[in-house]
Order: sequence, then structure tokens, then C-alpha cells
Amino acid sequence: MEYFFSTSANPEHPFILFGLAHGLLFLWVCLFGYVLVRAGMRADEKRRQQLRWFLIILFLIWEVEWQAWHIITDTWTLQKNLPLQMCSIMIWVSIWGLYTRKKFVMALMYFFGIAGAIQAIITPDAIYAFPHFRFMNTWFSHSLLVTAGFWVFFVEGYRPTLRDLRNCFIAVHVFALPVYLINITIDAGYLYLGKKPETASLMDFFPEWPWYFFILQALLLTIMFGMYLPFRKQDPGFRAVPA
Repeated sequence: MEYFFSTSANPEHPFILFGLAHGLLFLWVCLFGYVLVRAGMRADEKRRQQLRWFLIILFLIWEVEWQAWHIITDTWTLQKNLPLQMCSIMIWVSIWGLYTRKKFVMALMYFFGIAGAIQAIITPDAIYAFPHFRFMNTWFSHSLLVTAGFWVFFVEGYRPTLRDLRNCFIAVHVFALPVYLINITIDAGYLYLGKKPETASLMDFFPEWPWYFFILQALLLTIMFGMYLPFRKQDPGFRAVPA
């Protein structure tokens, strides 16, 4: 029980990237998402609304628990716990999207909920191993983001357009500007603007700030375009170049 709530910066059982627990919980994300999305596809509208509220409540529970744990353990700081990381803000975007089902919000859930959370699952910003509270919270919250992203596609019928891609790419940069100013003001590293993550990630292979920023932009745009590409022929705004 002591390890479950430990706040040690050097835990006795640290998270092992691509270890057994990492692999098993990756399978959990796939199974959880499949079961919930499949249930939504088979349900009538009344049942779907219940499942939407189920997802919203789970999002709220995990976010409140995350903030409460840091407050209770006296580890909450302005530099680390404001909801300004991509996955943190996507929790609230997903809640709003599930509640309103607005097209632009569902576009954000599709492009950033899936791509951002999967990257965080493959190389999580984690130092604690299973079954530590922070480990479990991180994995469950990210599994919800991935599930919500696939939910809007398979259950709500959202299909990405080139206009959605453009608007989402612009939106994330509009959001990034004040976040960068906040980082400078309080010496933080939200959205990894100015600082790489402290734990192992793909960014370890990138050059230092600000050069890795441009690599991230190219990578983000490539991933987003790849997520759009299979649906380009369904997009009324897409104009193929004549052969």
C-alpha cells in the first residue's frame, strides 16, 4: 500500500519502457476501447447516450483523482500540474465533445485524442511502475482518450476533412502560444515547449530546443495527414490534381 501512493522521485520499482507491465496495459487499452466502441455501435440512441455519460464520468473521476493525489501528497506545483499538456487539455475537450457532439470538437478528439494519447502510451511520461496510483491513472486516462477518439469515428460517424485538419493544426498553435508564455513566466515545460520530457521518449533522438520544435511540427502534420488520407475521396473539399 505504501508503494501504491509513494511520492519518491526514485521509486524502488521504476517504470520499464516496453516491459511486461507496459505490454499488458497496452493490450488493456486495445481491449477496453474495442469493447466500449463496439457496444456503442450496436446500441440504440438511448443506450449510446448512457455510454457517453459513462465516458464523461470516467474522464472526470480520473482527472479529479489525479489532481487530488498531488494535492494530498503535497506534490502539486504550477510547473507540472496545470491542465496544459496536450493529453490534459484533451480530457476536457473530449468531455465537451461527448456532451455536445460538435463537429470541430470531434475533429480535435480524432486527430489529437488518438495520435497524442497513443504516442503517450507507447512512450509514457512515467517513472512509477504498476500498480502505483500515478501509473494506473496515466494509463486509464490515456485509454479513455484513445477510446473517445475512435468513438467519434465509429459511433458518431465523424469523418475527417482537409478543412478539419487545417483548423485543428491552427488551433493547437493558437493554444501553444499562451502556453509558451506561461512556460517562460513560471519556468515550466507544458507541451514540451522549451523543455524535453524528463522520462524516455522519441524526443530523446531529437536536437535540443528550439530545433526539435520544427521536427515535431513536421511529425504532427505527417501524422494528421496520414489520419486524413484514407478519407480524402469522401471529402467534398478535396480536389485531386488531374493526371
